[in-house]
Amino acid sequence: MRYQQQIPLMTKGHGDMLDITEQIATIVTSSSIRTGTVNVFNVGSTAAVGTIEFEPGLQRDLPAILDRLIPPSRKHGTNRLGKMATGTRICRRRY
Repeated sequence: MRYQQQIPLMTKGHGDMLDITEQIATIVTSSSIRTGTVNVFNVGSTAAVGTIEFEPGLQRDLPAILDRLIPPSRKHGTNRLGKMATGTRICRRRY
């Protein structure tokens, strides 16, 4: 059995992070599938999906660390787009 659903998301721009734990839990519950794997991914080259404890210190520290590792540059076209919309799809399959 397979179940798929999208979560439309909108970020505030550079360095913004979203906690989608509750949306994922709701989708898993509504699927009525009892055993399986959840696959979460994003469409686009300027976004990422990760698993980490989402707490206030992280929301401040992670973007700062990433900016030091890869300094933002206004010369890149992706930085000039501003707000980015992305869809996250949830797939769950029972074997």
